[in-house]
Amino acid sequence: MFVAYPFGSILYHAFTRWDGIDPPQWVGLHNFRLLWQDPIYLHAIRNNAIFALSVPVQLVLPLIVAYVIHRRVPGWAFFRATVFLPAVYAAVVIGILTSTVLQLDGPFNQALHAIGLGALRHEWLGSATTSIPMILLVVIWTNFGYNVLLYLAGMSAIDPSLEESARIDGAGWIRILFSVIVPNLRRVVEIVLVVNTITAFAFMFTYIYTITNGGPGTDTYVTEFYIYQQAFTDQNMGYAAAIGVMLVVMVLAVGLLQIRILTREGR
Repeated sequence: MFVAYPFGSILYHAFTRWDGIDPPQWVGLHNFRLLWQDPIYLHAIRNNAIFALSVPVQLVLPLIVAYVIHRRVPGWAFFRATVFLPAVYAAVVIGILTSTVLQLDGPFNQALHAIGLGALRHEWLGSATTSIPMILLVVIWTNFGYNVLLYLAGMSAIDPSLEESARIDGAGWIRILFSVIVPNLRRVVEIVLVVNTITAFAFMFTYIYTITNGGPGTDTYVTEFYIYQQAFTDQNMGYAAAIGVMLVVMVLAVGLLQIRILTREGR
């Protein structure tokens, strides 16, 4: 009822011209041919690919922080709670907060001016050159605690004697991390990789809508946001459904490719 029927409806309407009210008109593959001639759609895919570039960062940095916490450094419980804190807040709250902080007269620019760096004041959300990197940082920060928690859960299941044996043999913490810990975290790494890749392609709408609303112009459009614009602003439901189908195919292909590569490497 809540998955199969809606997806079947989207798949059907992807081959129609439909405004959401009048009866749909069958147009075959017209919507899909139109996609590859649509510069906004191609630009949205490009932005999704840019956001996907953050995935390696979201793989490595949380792993290092998780290992530091795992080794019970002084104050580790405080660090664990602090790192996970952003994951508690709704993406809408984080997006609105980011939009407020990065305004031209917002707290971030005021702080720069207060410490004598007023020359660096900038309208951070005024162009794709700065707005996309800022959104990238927000996404990394938001997902950071969740990724750390996944790694910590995986590390807690590793036999402590493996680390102890490596330490007796003279291995440093970096060698232990990449020669003992990481090989035993392969399944966790797969989860973190696939989940964050899917996020980059299919869970960016909230951040874009609340931080830049796709602007300036269409500079920060992503595929999800373009679906929303076509469906609910332009009432072009058939075309929006076609974009949605292509998004599902794209995410499925990337996810399966990643799992296949990691599984082959594991064997």
